[in-house]
Amino acid sequence: MHRFFVPHEQFVPGQLVELPADVGRHLHSVLRLTAGAECTLFDGKGVIARAEVQDDFRVEILDVEYMPEPVCHLTLIQGLPKGEKLELVLQKGTELGVNQFLPTQMTRSVGRLKPDREQKRLQRWEKIVQEAGRQSGQAYLPQIKIEQSLDAALAAVEADLKLLLWEESRMPLDRVLPKLTPQKVSVIVGPEGGVTAEEAQQAEKAGYQPVSLGPRILRTETAGLAIVAILQYLYGDLTHGRCSTSTAFQGKDES
Repeated sequence: MHRFFVPHEQFVPGQLVELPADVGRHLHSVLRLTAGAECTLFDGKGVIARAEVQDDFRVEILDVEYMPEPVCHLTLIQGLPKGEKLELVLQKGTELGVNQFLPTQMTRSVGRLKPDREQKRLQRWEKIVQEAGRQSGQAYLPQIKIEQSLDAALAAVEADLKLLLWEESRMPLDRVLPKLTPQKVSVIVGPEGGVTAEEAQQAEKAGYQPVSLGPRILRTETAGLAIVAILQYLYGDLTHGRCSTSTAFQGKDES
């Protein structure tokens, strides 16, 4: 069934919802869905609605499903890389279930964000995570917040497990991972060139444990995705399949 991201305050069975212009155009011009066809809407905040197309830009809500929040909330502090590498991290990280991205200017960041371009870049990045969430069936879309320094990123995140991926660390990852599922995990990944010794000290003072992912040196766009996959396997939903809390079937008769 075709799936669309539609930000909305509340979906109610029987309600007529006006689709955003870009969604309506895609539904009509590309997919050519006609009146009576069904589709799925999600708001990025855990609500999924089954809907029936009424015309080019309106659908009627048939029923609503409320998905549980992630058991383990994952934040990725990503040292700002150059080019399109960050877009890859955002796309694949969303597919893997990252809940918050903090693209951060760090000492060795080659790419630089000019303040007057931040809003434009943020809008593009939000579109990327929306599309990745739509494609991968995510119920919750990650938040994106640009930080201009590592200090600012460290101050913005609260977590009960804090990890710093650092090529100079000799601490294996499995030595620091708790057996009980942490509620919030924050991971720092440096840009090209890695994390400086000074930044590692900053992170350690903020409670981050420097860890290694083994003998290979991973690219910045690979390292974060690798550890997110590990954490989702251990603490998240990669091993649990799909589940939901409750579903309200109202409105049109299903029989």
